Amino acid sequence: MIRQKNNLKIAFILLFLAFTIRLQAGSEAEQLNRLFHSYYEKMEVDSALSILNELISLHQNNGDDDGEGNARWNRIALLNNGARYEELITEADIQMQWFKEHAFWSRYYQCWQRKCSGNHDLGRVQTALREAKAMADDAQARNNNTGRAMAYKQMAMIYYDIRQVDQAEEAFSKSIELLKADNDKTGILSGVYEGMCKSLDMQKRYSEEVAIAAEWLAHLDELKKVIGLNAVNQTFVSCYLNHCAAYIGLEQFDDAEKALAKAEEYQDVTKTTLTQYYIFEMHTRLALAEGKVREAIAYTDSATALGVSSDVRLTEYRAEALYRNGEGAEAARLYRTLYANKDSVFNHDMRTRLDEMNTLFKVDELQREKQRAHTRYALIIASLIVVALIIFIIFSRRSAKALEDKNRELAEKNNALKLATAKAEELSTMKSEFIRNISHEIGTPLNILNGFTQILTSSEAKEISAKDKEDMRNRVQENTERITNLVNKILVLSESNSQTVIPREDKVAASKIAKQAVSKSGAGSTEDITFSLKSAEGSDVALLTNYDYAVRALAQLLDNAFKFTKTGSVTLTVEALPEQVRFIVEDTGIGIPADEAENIFHEFVQLDDYYEGAGIGLTMARNIANRLGGDVTLDTDCTSGARFIFTLPVN
Repeated sequence: MIRQKNNLKIAFILLFLAFTIRLQAGSEAEQLNRLFHSYYEKMEVDSALSILNELISLHQNNGDDDGEGNARWNRIALLNNGARYEELITEADIQMQWFKEHAFWSRYYQCWQRKCSGNHDLGRVQTALREAKAMADDAQARNNNTGRAMAYKQMAMIYYDIRQVDQAEEAFSKSIELLKADNDKTGILSGVYEGMCKSLDMQKRYSEEVAIAAEWLAHLDELKKVIGLNAVNQTFVSCYLNHCAAYIGLEQFDDAEKALAKAEEYQDVTKTTLTQYYIFEMHTRLALAEGKVREAIAYTDSATALGVSSDVRLTEYRAEALYRNGEGAEAARLYRTLYANKDSVFNHDMRTRLDEMNTLFKVDELQREKQRAHTRYALIIASLIVVALIIFIIFSRRSAKALEDKNRELAEKNNALKLATAKAEELSTMKSEFIRNISHEIGTPLNILNGFTQILTSSEAKEISAKDKEDMRNRVQENTERITNLVNKILVLSESNSQTVIPREDKVAASKIAKQAVSKSGAGSTEDITFSLKSAEGSDVALLTNYDYAVRALAQLLDNAFKFTKTGSVTLTVEALPEQVRFIVEDTGIGIPADEAENIFHEFVQLDDYYEGAGIGLTMARNIANRLGGDVTLDTDCTSGARFIFTLPVN
């Protein structure tokens, strides 16, 4: 009896100690969370990450998977909001593995979508698209609506970025439908609502934006009951800012001011520098819409003083306000800054996206539908062939061996058909991407032409100095030439696809073709590159060819050599053989892997993202050579650069 009483006492003491330890752990977690949020509000990312590591260790020791999961997700959100995208991509892989092991599927797909978004923000659009496709396939296999919704959200964000707003809206709608069907109470749906509002705002469909924002607000009211106001407080700020934007578009300024006041009310609860910046930006937009120009300028000053990197919209608002306030010279300076920034961003975007361009939705869908129709037709024909073969085999009483051979042959043909269809889809996608890239490239110079033309033709132009006017005229001329060059590239692409035989009626010396190609390409004019023209014995042999086309193909090879050679040398050698002449273009540039020897001649292929170009030069050169009876090949034995051999028949 005494032993039983002692055992009960020991059990009670152990329970009391466990309860005390748990209370202490909870108190410590609360302190760490408060410290984390204080660093987060000030965007002190490294300090906040350090606190999150302590929280993760604390929850691991206490066996609190939910608490640990929240801390791990906060690492992803923090890196995303801090624009540290390279770290985000690496971190996402680590956290996805943990969420997968613990079957936290919503967080798993949220991490995956942030990884896609990080690649997108770094300009790696094709990588983001591949990740989104993999996420969609994974979610489909698990029958997980959240994963499918996040994949649609990512696709919508990419469409929105390239200003394909109709397609962005459609993808956002599909994401919303899936999350509603899942009765999402995690906050994921809120982010999709925000994307939908921005898409409608860009299309100036303000009444629909008000309706979606109201639906979003109702969702947030329900959400705060589940996860608490603090978790969604900043989202309320975003929601009311979107309300305000829609009311400004509808010129319902009283309602806009009320919505903005509500945003400020929620901002006062949990202040962050970033949301305050967006509130000042919305104040600027409202003041401009109401014609309060000086007030708009003051708000841009307040936003800039926060120390957040100014986005393009705030700079555009300030330039417009200054222009309307009669400060034309300062407005012109801001437009020049916008031009320089956009041009810099564009050049970086071209280097990183050239081999990762997204397809335009309508062109892509049209081409896909055509390919599907062709595939269906081919499959019907193949099916009829199978039936015919079976009937023929039955009635001719052929042996089982003959039937097996026929079936094997048919399977091989079907595989070849699938490969051909896949290749056709790939080529169609690449051409669509090229169209998107050209559209994107034309957009920047057109915007600059429009801005500077308005300033030069305005009544305030007399306030601008002669030097600034000359600078603006030069910019207008420069961007006009850029658009002209783009049109020429498109014409060259059309020519490169031609299969017609080129007339060969010019009797011309091989050395003359070489010299004219050198002149046309501007070889020898680059200070950091040494150029030499070598003519072997008998190089003066006369060819029966087309002089202009031969020069064009050789000049293209020289252009290619100079483009991929930063320093070093480029050499053109002319050799005469009994039945053909060889023009050898050799450089000391970045070189080409042997396994890419044929791939580089495909349309739109560019092996290095950091070099400009449309990826059609080598395609055009080989096409012309083939139509003149010759060829262009890559010498894979060359390891210190690249060596291309252009051959033409003598007769």
